Amino acid sequence: MIFSTTRAAIRKEIRRSDLRRNLLRICARAPRTIHDLFHAPSYPGIATNLFTLQSEIGVTIELGECKNRELLVRVGRVPDPIVPEGYTELLRTSLLAFLLSPELAYAEPEAYALYLDRWFASPALAAGLGAQGPLVHALFLAFPELGSRMFFVAHEGSERRAELPLDLEEREWTRVFGLYHLADLPTRPEDLPVRKWLAALRKPPLAQGWARLREHGGGALGRRKVLLPLSRLLGRRPLRSDPAPYEIQPLKGPELVEDRLRPFPLHGTRRSRRWTRPIA
Repeated sequence: MIFSTTRAAIRKEIRRSDLRRNLLRICARAPRTIHDLFHAPSYPGIATNLFTLQSEIGVTIELGECKNRELLVRVGRVPDPIVPEGYTELLRTSLLAFLLSPELAYAEPEAYALYLDRWFASPALAAGLGAQGPLVHALFLAFPELGSRMFFVAHEGSERRAELPLDLEEREWTRVFGLYHLADLPTRPEDLPVRKWLAALRKPPLAQGWARLREHGGGALGRRKVLLPLSRLLGRRPLRSDPAPYEIQPLKGPELVEDRLRPFPLHGTRRSRRWTRPIA
């Protein structure tokens, strides 16, 4: 059976669960097996305790929940250290997890940059954005909150594991990831109103992305260009990004979720329509 959820609900679940967030952070740095995570060693910058990474039951449940939402994806398999002649899967955090939860991007900026570099290098994505590609890339890298609002799913996955609920049309398979239908996930580009841009710029930009934005000058932003200096006032200065004291392994490919996701191209900003009470 396919379950219904929303982008906001998945983000809230990651916020509320230290264990889920820690597992996604650890697997963003390198592929891991379930055995790696049962009694995980100390990871730089990640606080662990009895209730986050030491419980085998908790880890097993959280890994299953993340896999069911395609926040974690299988990227390979290795010999199982417990089952003779058996194998266990290698799991890696997906691009979808970063886009649904900007908190992951702020917590793991170097891994986030690696994912974006691989994503924006995709031929299909590059062809769709054209000359805007480097600028949109820099915007996503500088403002994860903006990136979380500026992506859509272009087509459905290659595997169908269950039937949709009776009240959903066949085309809604496009919004299905794992065992969950993301009811509010766009399936085509949208033009964000100014209020949503401002909401996304309230947090300071990541330093690496801000540097790239300054390199590109932001000419293609049009009227949005005035929002970037305003973001400096709202969020003060870019967040520092010291080199990570650990290695981030290259991506294998499945982390991009079958290349189903696309960023919005840049269009002119529009004002939000002000709601007025209808006249009886």
